[in-house]
Amino acid sequence: MSGRLLSPREEARVGQVFVLAAKEIIQRQHSGEQVRNDGFFNSADNGRCDAQEVWESILLKSQREPEEKKLPYVAHLLAAISFDPSISVHMAHQLTKVAEQLTYRQFCILKISMRKENYRLRKGSYRGQQEFGLDLLQLLYEYHDLYSKGYINFGGSAALALTDVDPGNTVVQGMGAHTYNLMKLQEIPPEDLYPVIQWLH
Repeated sequence: MSGRLLSPREEARVGQVFVLAAKEIIQRQHSGEQVRNDGFFNSADNGRCDAQEVWESILLKSQREPEEKKLPYVAHLLAAISFDPSISVHMAHQLTKVAEQLTYRQFCILKISMRKENYRLRKGSYRGQQEFGLDLLQLLYEYHDLYSKGYINFGGSAALALTDVDPGNTVVQGMGAHTYNLMKLQEIPPEDLYPVIQWLH
């Protein structure tokens, strides 16, 4: 990576993810965990191993990530992949793509939805509501995008439009749940959740 042409900002992003991931890997090894031994770190015929491929993909995406608040969670993902043999190289690339495509506010939505009993969230859709402030409208777009990708559902109710979003009955599922767990989104600080929660009552 150091041989690539990186701006100082890009180098800082890549360095942050690399250092945080390496630190977590060392801590987990000191706690008695073993890195995966399913061949993930073994070189293939082309001289590269799956680990190299995945790490490079994650670090290159970190290089271009403008939302730097996402980077510590990307580092968690990189570390988690290094220990979990149930994550194939294909799933690792998919998770990396998810991490790249979602906004930091969508990370916050996933945490809020996983811990929805802790907040006074609106229960019920927005059907019939006549006016929407721009802040709420943008937030509903982010909810609906998560729904369209299959990362959340609204308790079985179809969400054909933004007004079908139901914050209080949101359930995190599938790749959304994997993203939440592997990226340790539970560590998102409360102060980052408040700007989202205030529009969901």
